[in-house]
Amino acid sequence: MNDDTGPLAGKKTIVIGGSRGIGAAIVKRLARDGAAVAFTYVSRPDRARELVATVASEGGRAIALQADSADAIALERAIAEGAAALGGFDVLVNNAGVLIFGNADEYRLEDFDRMLSVNSRSSRTRSMMLLPRMAL
Repeated sequence: MNDDTGPLAGKKTIVIGGSRGIGAAIVKRLARDGAAVAFTYVSRPDRARELVATVASEGGRAIALQADSADAIALERAIAEGAAALGGFDVLVNNAGVLIFGNADEYRLEDFDRMLSVNSRSSRTRSMMLLPRMAL
């Protein structure tokens, strides 16, 4: 990983939901391809720090931003912090998502609302928050 070479050299990216699983793989790939990467995480700051360290050990740059995608205020703060650190963004990856299982007769409305908020509503919200900070 090196932000001086690669097909994304000089690009600044943000991965919403980038601390584990597919999101972490996306962060690593973007960094390997030369991009500086900001990513959000909800919990487990130890995992987020580990991902930042992994990217740095391979010559890349990553910054972790704590924000729950269902919380528009926290997300706006994280996006502003990431944009300030990287000088704006060129690429947005909307990767955050949740899946809450349950039996139909016991499924809570709060769980359904959280899934809709993170998976649908916040995708549009994130995109709208990022537009003014993107090089178009």
